[in-house]
Amino acid sequence: MRLPVAAALLALVACSRTTEGPTPRIQGAINPLTRNVTPPRICNAQGAEHGWRLEIAGDGFAPVPGDVLEETPVAALPEVTLRGPTTLTLPREHVFYIRPELLLVDVPTRDSTPPVDLPEGSYTLEVSNPVGGSASLADAVIVVPPPTITRVEPPPDGYTFAGSSPIVIEGTGFRLDTFPYIVLVSADGSRQSLFVINVISPTRIESEIPPGMSEGVYDLVLTNPEGCGTTVSRALDITYERLGTLTLAPRTGSELSDQAITLTNTPTGDQRPFSGPPDIVLVAPLKTNPSEVVRIPLRDVTYDAPGTVRAVVPTCSGLDAPPITDPRCPGGIVPGGPYALEVADPGGAIGEVPAIQGFTVTADGAVGLMSDLGECALASQPCGAPAP
Repeated sequence: MRLPVAAALLALVACSRTTEGPTPRIQGAINPLTRNVTPPRICNAQGAEHGWRLEIAGDGFAPVPGDVLEETPVAALPEVTLRGPTTLTLPREHVFYIRPELLLVDVPTRDSTPPVDLPEGSYTLEVSNPVGGSASLADAVIVVPPPTITRVEPPPDGYTFAGSSPIVIEGTGFRLDTFPYIVLVSADGSRQSLFVINVISPTRIESEIPPGMSEGVYDLVLTNPEGCGTTVSRALDITYERLGTLTLAPRTGSELSDQAITLTNTPTGDQRPFSGPPDIVLVAPLKTNPSEVVRIPLRDVTYDAPGTVRAVVPTCSGLDAPPITDPRCPGGIVPGGPYALEVADPGGAIGEVPAIQGFTVTADGAVGLMSDLGECALASQPCGAPAP
């Protein structure tokens, strides 16, 4: 402890009529991760090098100066002990005096340095002042083991892109009185939190994959509120049913008018036809920010048949609602391409039109374009109106 603090402690002792310090009183312990949980739970694993932080609230906590003749004097701190399935007196470097009403302690675990095996169960908390009395509080802290995951059960009917996909997580150490935090981590490090539907038992949790989740292999991280968690590598391999080969006509449109198109789906094998009007987006930049590629929904999507839908590419209107009054279409799609399309059927299947076969936006509405049938089409429609 630094010299000014040691001097202050010496002054307190000098002013006292007796060498006996105060008797502490313990009001309770708090896990900062779950402040409203009484008694607090801490995990007997993880917790980094020094273990899990606990706050001890009360009054009369009183350190006294020690080794005051040394070049760097230190204080003798209150002694903190946990008594339960085993007895653990915390090392001095794990106890921090804040004020007479608050101590901070770091409870070591089997993953700390050095490791400490603290069996699960209920513990009495004791605080003893260096010169003075001591106090105890029964059942002040509950030590719990970390959760484990033994299996992640995918949806029985497969994943669906258009809606939520239920999953079941099996393991141990799940809490019935609260929900854990569940996160999926992709190969690129991006994270997606999952909604917990129900904790059925200490060994079974119901959750779901949100709509529109990207295909890929994901790690699953489950963390209980008190801080301890577990990770399962490559827990989920999310894939969706596929639509057939998708083609569009026409494949070009002027930057000065929205363009009506027809999208054809030709499935083979286990590929899926359209089951209704799909969500269709064009992956392209807008004139408002030409350097950023965004997903632009197509408008007026109409289901004609299992193999055909019609839609409008908002080449002029972009993300703005038509009609567009500025003939220059300042919020429209940047001329260029061809741009890819992504298609999500309401039945859960997905597909795409790759960029090489995608949609091209042409600059200047007066330029003649060759359609897919070899006919010359002039993009001379009013701004924001679908071309024929």
